Amino acid sequence: MLTVTEFESIKAIKGTFKLGGVRMNVYLYLVDELLIDSGPKRLQKEILNYLSQETYNQIFFTHHHEDHTGNASVLNTNVPTYIHPIGIQLCEQKPHLPFYRRVFWGSRKPFTPAPIERQLQTKHHTFELIHTPGHAPDHLALLEKEKGWLFTGDLYVMSHPKSIFAFESIPDVIKSLEKVLTYDFDTVFCSHAGILPNGRRRLEEKLHYLRSVQDQVLKKYNDGKPASLIQKELFPSKHILNYFSLFENSSKHIVTSIINKGGSR
Repeated sequence: MLTVTEFESIKAIKGTFKLGGVRMNVYLYLVDELLIDSGPKRLQKEILNYLSQETYNQIFFTHHHEDHTGNASVLNTNVPTYIHPIGIQLCEQKPHLPFYRRVFWGSRKPFTPAPIERQLQTKHHTFELIHTPGHAPDHLALLEKEKGWLFTGDLYVMSHPKSIFAFESIPDVIKSLEKVLTYDFDTVFCSHAGILPNGRRRLEEKLHYLRSVQDQVLKKYNDGKPASLIQKELFPSKHILNYFSLFENSSKHIVTSIINKGGSR
């Protein structure tokens, strides 16, 4: 199911679905004929039907994951597509996804976007691109300085995550949050949480939380506690997504990603 809302000159295209007790929202954004992300293949019919009524002359991908690039190969092939250089080879390959991600999002066909790193220009806007790894190595945020808009892809998602994916890095997310917070912006456009008018405060809240978690993990680890015990002490509960993903999504990865980059035992 798709719903569309407008904020200033931006259209937020929200796709929603539920599977196995897990409910997920995913957002595409359309601004000044720039399409930001293409959504998952699972919502292909609805997304293509909607976009057939809209005009876009550029497509930008915040990163290569299948819920952002799932429809890239079937969108208008005459339109230039862009991603961080690290993401090009990843997009050109057929993704090898865990079963639950194939079921949840759907896979995607290979495609070849063009590299972009610093700036993206539309008719009325200039977007500065900010490399923000942590969720993915090719992750980029888009900043429109004059409007105070920041499109954050999957950098935010939520303020207080209790689990992350095995491929994510909490120390890198912290650095990326610190980086974007050196810029001036007000409104955040998240790929899963939607439009956040108080977005700067939400990112600051997440940064404060992750720094606190990192400090607690490192203290416990340097006191001699193993990662498994630290996980149990800090994150005693489990979420349905942990089971659904066969623990590719787990609080364990919060602990181990911090220890791997900051442990000094």
